[in-house]
Amino acid sequence: MNRIAELRQALILPAWLAGILIVIVGFTGSLVLTFDVAEKAHLSSQQLGSWVLAITVGSGLLMIGLSFCYKLPVITAWSTPGLAVLASSLAHYSLSEAVGAYIFVGLAIAFLGATGLFERVMKLVPQSVAMAVLGGVLLKYGLGIFSALNLEPALVGVMILAFLIAKRISRVPMAWTLLAGFLIAIVLGKFQVAGLKLEFAQPVLIAPLFSIRAIVGLGLPLLALALASQNAPGLAVMRANGYEPPVKGALVSTGIVSVIFAPLLGHGFTLAAITAAIGNSESAHPNKDLRYGAGIAAGIIKIALGLFGTTIVALFLAVPKPLVAGMAGLALAGTIQGCLVGAFQDTKTRDSSIFALLVTAAEVPFFGLGSAFWGLVAGVVVHYALENRRTA
Repeated sequence: MNRIAELRQALILPAWLAGILIVIVGFTGSLVLTFDVAEKAHLSSQQLGSWVLAITVGSGLLMIGLSFCYKLPVITAWSTPGLAVLASSLAHYSLSEAVGAYIFVGLAIAFLGATGLFERVMKLVPQSVAMAVLGGVLLKYGLGIFSALNLEPALVGVMILAFLIAKRISRVPMAWTLLAGFLIAIVLGKFQVAGLKLEFAQPVLIAPLFSIRAIVGLGLPLLALALASQNAPGLAVMRANGYEPPVKGALVSTGIVSVIFAPLLGHGFTLAAITAAIGNSESAHPNKDLRYGAGIAAGIIKIALGLFGTTIVALFLAVPKPLVAGMAGLALAGTIQGCLVGAFQDTKTRDSSIFALLVTAAEVPFFGLGSAFWGLVAGVVVHYALENRRTA
Protein backbone atom coordinates (compact mmCIF):
# COMPACT_ATOMS: atom_id res chain seq x y z
CA MET A 1 0.00 0.00 0.00
CA ASN A 2 1.48 3.37 -0.98
CA ARG A 3 1.67 6.18 1.53
CA ILE A 4 -1.10 8.31 0.01
CA ALA A 5 -3.60 5.43 -0.07
CA GLU A 6 -2.68 4.58 3.52
CA LEU A 7 -3.13 8.18 4.57
CA ARG A 8 -6.66 8.18 3.12
CA GLN A 9 -7.48 5.14 5.23
CA ALA A 10 -5.95 6.80 8.29
CA LEU A 11 -8.03 9.96 7.85
CA ILE A 12 -11.43 8.31 8.23
CA LEU A 13 -14.33 9.85 10.20
CA PRO A 14 -13.28 8.56 13.66
CA ALA A 15 -9.84 10.17 13.18
CA TRP A 16 -11.43 13.53 12.31
CA LEU A 17 -13.80 13.28 15.28
CA ALA A 18 -10.86 12.53 17.55
CA GLY A 19 -9.04 15.50 16.03
CA ILE A 20 -12.00 17.76 16.77
CA LEU A 21 -12.11 16.51 20.38
CA ILE A 22 -8.37 17.12 20.77
CA VAL A 23 -8.76 20.71 19.59
CA ILE A 24 -11.87 21.38 21.68
CA VAL A 25 -10.21 20.08 24.85
CA GLY A 26 -7.05 22.07 24.09
CA PHE A 27 -8.89 25.30 23.36
CA THR A 28 -11.38 25.13 26.22
CA GLY A 29 -8.87 23.68 28.66
CA SER A 30 -5.84 25.93 28.27
CA LEU A 31 -6.21 28.53 25.52
CA VAL A 32 -8.39 30.62 27.83
CA LEU A 33 -5.41 30.89 30.19
CA THR A 34 -3.53 32.98 27.62
CA PHE A 35 -6.07 35.77 28.06
CA ASP A 36 -5.52 35.89 31.81
CA VAL A 37 -1.76 36.01 31.27
CA ALA A 38 -2.10 38.69 28.57
CA GLU A 39 -4.17 40.89 30.86
CA LYS A 40 -1.70 40.61 33.74
CA ALA A 41 1.27 41.28 31.45
CA HIS A 42 -0.54 44.16 29.68
CA LEU A 43 -0.22 42.65 26.19
CA SER A 44 -1.97 44.42 23.33
CA SER A 45 -4.67 42.61 21.34
CA GLN A 46 -2.20 42.37 18.41
CA GLN A 47 0.43 40.74 20.63
CA LEU A 48 -2.16 38.35 22.04
CA GLY A 49 -3.33 37.49 18.52
CA SER A 50 0.27 36.76 17.50
CA TRP A 51 0.69 34.54 20.57
CA VAL A 52 -2.45 32.55 19.71
CA LEU A 53 -1.30 32.29 16.09
CA ALA A 54 2.11 30.99 17.16
CA ILE A 55 0.98 28.30 19.60
CA THR A 56 -1.87 26.95 17.47
CA VAL A 57 -0.05 26.88 14.13
CA GLY A 58 3.19 25.63 15.68
CA SER A 59 1.43 22.83 17.52
CA GLY A 60 -0.53 21.92 14.41
CA LEU A 61 2.58 21.70 12.25
CA LEU A 62 4.31 19.52 14.83
CA MET A 63 1.40 17.07 15.01
CA ILE A 64 1.17 16.76 11.24
CA GLY A 65 4.92 16.36 10.77
CA LEU A 66 5.61 13.95 13.65
CA SER A 67 2.50 11.81 13.10
CA PHE A 68 3.14 11.50 9.35
CA CYS A 69 6.89 10.90 9.74
CA TYR A 70 6.71 8.22 12.43
CA LYS A 71 3.24 6.84 11.56
CA LEU A 72 2.33 7.20 15.22
CA PRO A 73 -0.35 9.35 16.92
CA VAL A 74 2.10 11.95 18.27
CA ILE A 75 -0.06 14.63 19.89
CA THR A 76 1.61 17.91 20.81
CA ALA A 77 0.39 21.00 22.61
CA TRP A 78 1.55 24.36 23.89
CA SER A 79 2.80 24.20 27.45
CA THR A 80 -0.18 24.45 29.83
CA PRO A 81 2.04 24.46 32.94
CA GLY A 82 4.02 27.17 31.18
CA LEU A 83 0.90 29.33 30.97
CA ALA A 84 0.36 28.95 34.69
CA VAL A 85 3.96 30.01 35.38
CA LEU A 86 3.62 32.98 33.04
CA ALA A 87 0.47 34.12 34.85
CA SER A 88 2.49 34.76 37.98
CA SER A 89 5.84 35.66 36.40
CA LEU A 90 5.56 37.25 32.94
CA ALA A 91 4.66 40.70 34.27
CA HIS A 92 8.05 40.85 36.01
CA TYR A 93 9.99 40.66 32.72
CA SER A 94 10.02 42.52 29.42
CA LEU A 95 8.68 40.68 26.37
CA SER A 96 12.19 40.59 24.91
CA GLU A 97 13.47 38.90 28.07
CA ALA A 98 10.57 36.43 27.91
CA VAL A 99 11.36 35.59 24.27
CA GLY A 100 14.99 35.03 25.23
CA ALA A 101 13.86 32.65 27.98
CA TYR A 102 11.56 30.81 25.54
CA ILE A 103 14.46 30.33 23.12
CA PHE A 104 16.67 29.04 25.95
CA VAL A 105 14.00 26.48 26.91
CA GLY A 106 13.54 25.33 23.30
CA LEU A 107 17.29 24.90 22.77
CA ALA A 108 17.64 23.07 26.09
CA ILE A 109 14.84 20.61 25.25
CA ALA A 110 16.30 19.98 21.79
CA PHE A 111 19.75 19.42 23.34
CA LEU A 112 18.41 17.01 25.98
CA GLY A 113 16.56 15.09 23.30
CA ALA A 114 19.49 14.93 20.87
CA THR A 115 22.01 13.83 23.51
CA GLY A 116 19.75 11.38 25.31
CA LEU A 117 20.11 13.27 28.60
CA PHE A 118 16.34 13.63 29.07
CA GLU A 119 15.98 10.56 31.29
CA ARG A 120 19.00 11.57 33.41
CA VAL A 121 17.73 15.12 33.95
CA MET A 122 14.30 13.82 34.91
CA LYS A 123 15.87 11.84 37.73
CA LEU A 124 17.30 15.02 39.30
CA VAL A 125 13.87 16.60 39.83
CA PRO A 126 11.55 14.30 41.80
CA GLN A 127 8.23 13.86 40.03
CA SER A 128 6.37 14.63 43.25
CA VAL A 129 8.13 18.02 43.55
CA ALA A 130 7.37 18.94 39.94
CA MET A 131 3.73 18.02 40.50
CA ALA A 132 3.61 20.09 43.70
CA VAL A 133 5.04 23.14 41.93
CA LEU A 134 2.48 22.83 39.16
CA GLY A 135 -0.27 22.36 41.75
CA GLY A 136 0.84 25.51 43.55
CA VAL A 137 0.84 27.48 40.32
CA LEU A 138 -2.63 26.24 39.34
CA LEU A 139 -4.25 26.48 42.77
CA LYS A 140 -5.36 30.09 42.30
CA TYR A 141 -7.31 29.11 39.19
CA GLY A 142 -9.30 26.55 41.16
CA LEU A 143 -10.00 29.11 43.88
CA GLY A 144 -10.97 31.58 41.16
CA ILE A 145 -14.08 29.54 40.39
CA PHE A 146 -15.68 30.66 43.63
CA SER A 147 -14.49 34.25 43.37
CA ALA A 148 -16.21 34.32 39.98
CA LEU A 149 -19.29 32.65 41.48
CA ASN A 150 -19.52 35.48 43.98
CA LEU A 151 -19.40 38.07 41.17
CA GLU A 152 -21.81 36.32 38.78
CA PRO A 153 -23.82 33.69 40.69
CA ALA A 154 -26.22 32.82 37.85
CA LEU A 155 -23.60 32.65 35.11
CA VAL A 156 -20.94 30.68 36.97
CA GLY A 157 -23.53 28.60 38.84
CA VAL A 158 -24.96 27.31 35.55
CA MET A 159 -21.45 26.52 34.33
CA ILE A 160 -20.64 24.51 37.46
CA LEU A 161 -23.93 22.62 37.15
CA ALA A 162 -23.31 21.92 33.44
CA PHE A 163 -19.79 20.73 34.22
CA LEU A 164 -20.96 18.28 36.90
CA ILE A 165 -23.71 16.88 34.68
CA ALA A 166 -21.42 16.62 31.65
CA LYS A 167 -18.80 14.80 33.73
CA ARG A 168 -21.29 11.96 34.09
CA ILE A 169 -22.42 11.69 30.47
CA SER A 170 -19.65 13.03 28.22
CA ARG A 171 -15.97 12.51 27.47
CA VAL A 172 -15.54 16.25 26.87
CA PRO A 173 -17.32 17.99 29.77
CA MET A 174 -15.52 21.28 29.10
CA ALA A 175 -17.09 21.58 25.65
CA TRP A 176 -20.58 21.41 27.18
CA THR A 177 -19.53 23.72 30.01
CA LEU A 178 -18.28 26.29 27.53
CA LEU A 179 -21.49 26.03 25.51
CA ALA A 180 -23.62 26.46 28.64
CA GLY A 181 -21.54 29.43 29.74
CA PHE A 182 -21.84 31.16 26.36
CA LEU A 183 -25.59 30.55 26.16
CA ILE A 184 -26.36 31.87 29.65
CA ALA A 185 -24.06 34.88 29.05
CA ILE A 186 -26.02 35.69 25.88
CA VAL A 187 -29.36 35.24 27.67
CA LEU A 188 -28.21 37.54 30.48
CA GLY A 189 -26.96 40.10 27.95
CA LYS A 190 -23.37 39.87 29.13
CA PHE A 191 -21.86 38.62 25.89
CA GLN A 192 -21.93 40.92 22.87
CA VAL A 193 -20.81 39.52 19.51
CA ALA A 194 -22.01 42.39 17.35
CA GLY A 195 -19.35 43.44 14.89
CA LEU A 196 -17.35 40.22 15.30
CA LYS A 197 -15.80 39.20 11.98
CA LEU A 198 -13.31 36.73 10.61
CA GLU A 199 -9.87 38.30 10.54
CA PHE A 200 -6.44 36.79 10.00
CA ALA A 201 -3.95 37.15 12.82
CA GLN A 202 -0.97 39.38 12.13
CA PRO A 203 2.37 38.13 13.48
CA VAL A 204 4.17 40.46 15.89
CA LEU A 205 7.92 39.93 16.05
CA ILE A 206 9.74 40.54 19.35
CA ALA A 207 13.54 40.54 19.34
CA PRO A 208 15.01 38.31 22.08
CA LEU A 209 17.04 39.60 25.00
CA PHE A 210 19.01 36.91 26.82
CA SER A 211 18.83 37.98 30.45
CA ILE A 212 20.28 35.76 33.19
CA ARG A 213 17.48 36.96 35.46
CA ALA A 214 14.78 35.83 33.01
CA ILE A 215 16.52 32.58 32.10
CA VAL A 216 16.82 31.61 35.77
CA GLY A 217 13.50 32.98 37.04
CA LEU A 218 11.34 32.18 34.01
CA GLY A 219 13.24 29.76 31.79
CA LEU A 220 14.24 27.14 34.37
CA PRO A 221 10.70 26.67 35.80
CA LEU A 222 9.32 26.50 32.25
CA LEU A 223 11.93 23.90 31.33
CA ALA A 224 11.43 21.76 34.43
CA LEU A 225 7.64 21.75 34.14
CA ALA A 226 7.74 21.07 30.38
CA LEU A 227 9.93 18.04 30.94
CA ALA A 228 8.31 16.68 34.11
CA SER A 229 4.66 17.68 33.71
CA GLN A 230 4.03 17.26 29.99
CA ASN A 231 6.78 15.49 28.05
CA ALA A 232 7.20 12.67 30.57
CA PRO A 233 3.43 12.00 30.94
CA GLY A 234 2.98 12.35 27.16
CA LEU A 235 5.54 9.62 26.54
CA ALA A 236 3.88 7.49 29.22
CA VAL A 237 0.49 7.80 27.51
CA MET A 238 1.92 6.52 24.22
CA ARG A 239 3.64 3.59 25.92
CA ALA A 240 0.46 2.74 27.83
CA ASN A 241 -1.34 2.40 24.49
CA GLY A 242 1.24 0.06 23.06
CA TYR A 243 3.42 2.51 21.11
CA GLU A 244 7.15 3.10 21.37
CA PRO A 245 7.36 6.91 21.28
CA PRO A 246 10.06 8.66 19.25
CA VAL A 247 11.67 10.33 22.27
CA LYS A 248 14.64 11.85 20.46
CA GLY A 249 12.69 13.01 17.41
CA ALA A 250 9.81 14.42 19.44
CA LEU A 251 11.99 16.39 21.86
CA VAL A 252 14.31 17.74 19.16
CA SER A 253 11.34 18.74 16.97
CA THR A 254 9.35 20.44 19.74
CA GLY A 255 12.49 22.25 20.90
CA ILE A 256 13.41 23.56 17.44
CA VAL A 257 9.86 24.62 16.60
CA SER A 258 9.65 26.36 19.99
CA VAL A 259 12.73 28.40 19.06
CA ILE A 260 11.25 29.30 15.65
CA PHE A 261 7.94 30.53 17.08
CA ALA A 262 9.37 32.21 20.19
CA PRO A 263 9.75 35.67 18.52
CA LEU A 264 5.99 35.53 17.77
CA LEU A 265 5.47 35.12 21.55
CA GLY A 266 4.96 31.36 21.36
CA HIS A 267 5.93 30.17 24.84
CA GLY A 268 6.92 26.64 23.85
CA PHE A 269 5.64 23.27 22.69
CA THR A 270 5.60 19.90 24.40
CA LEU A 271 4.09 16.49 24.01
CA ALA A 272 0.48 16.45 25.16
CA ALA A 273 -0.77 14.23 27.95
CA ILE A 274 -4.55 14.61 28.34
CA THR A 275 -5.32 15.11 24.64
CA ALA A 276 -2.79 12.39 23.76
CA ALA A 277 -5.08 9.93 25.49
CA ILE A 278 -7.78 10.83 22.95
CA GLY A 279 -5.53 10.47 19.90
CA ASN A 280 -4.02 7.19 21.12
CA SER A 281 -7.30 5.51 22.05
CA GLU A 282 -9.27 2.97 20.02
CA SER A 283 -11.97 5.54 19.36
CA ALA A 284 -9.52 7.48 17.16
CA HIS A 285 -9.20 4.58 14.71
CA PRO A 286 -10.03 0.85 14.90
CA ASN A 287 -6.64 0.04 13.34
CA LYS A 288 -3.78 0.77 15.73
CA ASP A 289 -1.32 1.16 12.85
CA LEU A 290 -3.46 3.87 11.22
CA ARG A 291 -4.26 5.80 14.38
CA TYR A 292 -1.73 8.45 13.43
CA GLY A 293 -4.49 9.96 11.29
CA ALA A 294 -5.95 11.52 14.44
CA GLY A 295 -2.75 13.50 14.99
CA ILE A 296 -2.75 14.75 11.40
CA ALA A 297 -6.46 15.66 11.55
CA ALA A 298 -6.01 17.56 14.81
CA GLY A 299 -3.03 19.41 13.35
CA ILE A 300 -4.98 20.51 10.28
CA ILE A 301 -7.87 21.77 12.42
CA LYS A 302 -5.55 23.65 14.79
CA ILE A 303 -3.80 25.43 11.93
CA ALA A 304 -7.10 26.37 10.28
CA LEU A 305 -8.40 27.92 13.51
CA GLY A 306 -5.07 29.43 14.51
CA LEU A 307 -4.82 31.49 11.33
CA PHE A 308 -7.84 33.41 12.61
CA GLY A 309 -6.15 34.10 15.94
CA THR A 310 -7.34 37.72 15.92
CA THR A 311 -10.96 36.58 15.68
CA ILE A 312 -10.45 34.07 18.48
CA VAL A 313 -8.96 36.84 20.62
CA ALA A 314 -11.86 39.18 19.84
CA LEU A 315 -14.33 36.42 20.68
CA PHE A 316 -12.81 35.75 24.08
CA LEU A 317 -12.38 39.45 24.86
CA ALA A 318 -16.15 39.81 24.41
CA VAL A 319 -16.67 37.14 27.07
CA PRO A 320 -17.34 38.39 30.63
CA LYS A 321 -14.32 37.87 32.90
CA PRO A 322 -16.18 35.70 35.45
CA LEU A 323 -17.00 33.28 32.63
CA VAL A 324 -13.32 33.02 31.67
CA ALA A 325 -12.28 32.66 35.32
CA GLY A 326 -14.88 29.97 35.95
CA MET A 327 -13.99 28.18 32.72
CA ALA A 328 -10.28 28.19 33.53
CA GLY A 329 -10.87 26.91 37.05
CA LEU A 330 -13.19 24.12 35.96
CA ALA A 331 -10.90 23.13 33.09
CA LEU A 332 -7.95 22.84 35.47
CA ALA A 333 -9.79 21.21 38.37
CA GLY A 334 -8.84 17.73 37.21
CA THR A 335 -5.24 18.77 36.66
CA ILE A 336 -5.05 20.32 40.13
CA GLN A 337 -6.46 17.13 41.60
CA GLY A 338 -3.92 15.03 39.70
CA CYS A 339 -1.08 17.30 40.82
CA LEU A 340 -2.03 17.03 44.49
CA VAL A 341 -2.44 13.26 44.28
CA GLY A 342 0.91 12.93 42.51
CA ALA A 343 2.62 15.29 44.94
CA PHE A 344 1.46 13.62 48.15
CA GLN A 345 0.83 10.02 47.16
CA ASP A 346 4.25 8.85 48.36
CA THR A 347 4.52 9.34 52.14
CA LYS A 348 8.33 9.49 51.88
CA THR A 349 8.34 12.68 49.77
CA ARG A 350 5.57 14.70 51.38
CA ASP A 351 7.88 17.15 53.15
CA SER A 352 9.51 18.30 49.91
CA SER A 353 6.13 18.42 48.17
CA ILE A 354 4.47 20.62 50.81
CA PHE A 355 7.40 23.06 50.75
CA ALA A 356 7.29 23.20 46.95
CA LEU A 357 3.51 23.71 46.95
CA LEU A 358 3.40 26.44 49.62
CA VAL A 359 6.35 28.44 48.31
CA THR A 360 4.91 28.38 44.78
CA ALA A 361 1.35 29.21 45.85
CA ALA A 362 2.61 32.17 47.93
CA GLU A 363 3.54 33.96 44.66
CA VAL A 364 6.32 35.95 46.35
CA PRO A 365 9.01 36.86 43.78
CA PHE A 366 12.13 36.81 45.97
CA PHE A 367 15.00 38.80 44.40
CA GLY A 368 12.85 39.35 41.32
CA LEU A 369 12.61 35.62 40.54
CA GLY A 370 9.17 34.02 40.19
CA SER A 371 7.68 31.85 42.92
CA ALA A 372 7.63 28.79 40.66
CA PHE A 373 11.44 28.86 40.58
CA TRP A 374 11.69 29.14 44.36
CA GLY A 375 9.10 26.43 44.84
CA LEU A 376 11.18 24.15 42.65
CA VAL A 377 14.35 25.06 44.54
CA ALA A 378 12.67 24.55 47.93
CA GLY A 379 11.28 21.16 46.95
CA VAL A 380 14.56 19.88 45.52
CA VAL A 381 16.62 21.17 48.47
CA VAL A 382 14.31 19.56 51.05
CA HIS A 383 14.26 16.33 49.06
CA TYR A 384 18.03 15.97 48.89
CA ALA A 385 18.68 17.35 52.37
CA LEU A 386 16.06 15.28 54.17
CA GLU A 387 14.07 12.76 52.23
CA ASN A 388 16.74 11.39 49.92
CA ARG A 389 18.90 10.58 52.96
CA ARG A 390 15.89 9.15 54.79
CA THR A 391 15.06 6.87 51.86
CA ALA A 392 18.69 5.72 51.66
